[in-house]
Amino acid sequence: MKNLLNLALISSTILLASIPHVALAKSVEQDVKDTGVLKVAVRQDSPLFGFGDDYNGYCADFAKQLGAKLTQDFGKNIQVKLVTSTTQTRWDLVTKGQAHLECGPNTTSKERETKYKIFFSTPFFVTATQMFTKEGLEDQALKAGTIGVIANTSNEEELKTVYPGQQLNNSYTNRTHGIADVLYGSITAFASDGILLMGTAITMDVDLSNYTLVTPLVNNRPFCAGYGMILPGGEENKNWRETVNSFILTNGQGTEVWNNWFGDSLPYIDEVLKACQVN
Repeated sequence: MKNLLNLALISSTILLASIPHVALAKSVEQDVKDTGVLKVAVRQDSPLFGFGDDYNGYCADFAKQLGAKLTQDFGKNIQVKLVTSTTQTRWDLVTKGQAHLECGPNTTSKERETKYKIFFSTPFFVTATQMFTKEGLEDQALKAGTIGVIANTSNEEELKTVYPGQQLNNSYTNRTHGIADVLYGSITAFASDGILLMGTAITMDVDLSNYTLVTPLVNNRPFCAGYGMILPGGEENKNWRETVNSFILTNGQGTEVWNNWFGDSLPYIDEVLKACQVN
C-alpha cells in the first residue's frame, strides 16, 4: 500500500509539472504602475487631433494630462510615450498591448467593438458627415455636381442614401487631395467628417471665408458620429476603462486643452451637438 501511495504522489508531481503555468492577465493599470510608462497611440494624419511628426493636436495634450493625473494617483512619476497609429493599426496596437489606449477620430459602434475585441470610451467628440464646398453655391449646383469622398468609409455609405451613386467620385485616399480639387474647381464638393475637413483646410491655409461646410440631412438630421478612444477589452481592464472614461468626463469640453484645439470651432461644434442630440 505504501508503495502504491508513493507511486501516486510521484505520478501527481509529474502531472502537475507537465501542466504549463498559466499567469493571470496583467491589467493595463498595473502595467502602467509597474513600468512607470503610459503608452498612448496617436494619429499623425488627423489635424486638430494628431498631426505631423510631433503628434500636434488634442490627443497629445490629453495624454500629457492623463499622465499627470496618474502620477498623482499612483504616487510615482508616470512618463507618457506616444506611439504612431493609423486607421489600419489602431486596433492591434491596443489589443496587443503596444498602447494602453488610442486617441483619435474613431467613430464608435458596437459592431467595431465586437469585431476588433476592444471597447470605446465614452465619446469625447461629436461630428457629422459634411461637404466642403464654395460659399454661396446654389443648392441646385450641388445636386448636379460631383462630390468627392474616400472609398469604403461611413461618409461614402451615408452619401449614397442622399445622392445618386454616379454623382460620387470615390477615387480619393485623403482629405488634402479632395479639398485641393474643390479649390481648383475639379469637383463641386468633398465629403468627410466635418471637423476633419475643417482641420485639414486650416493646415492648408485655406481662406475659410470663401468656403463652407454643407450638411446632408436625412429626416432633418445629419449623419452624426461620436468619437471614442480605443480601450482594451478583458475584465481585468474594467478599472482602467472606468479611469479613462471618468477623466474624459471631467476633462472634456470647457478645459484649457479642449479650448486650445477646438475653441475656434465652438460655433460649429455647438451647431452639430444641437443637431445630433437625441430628442
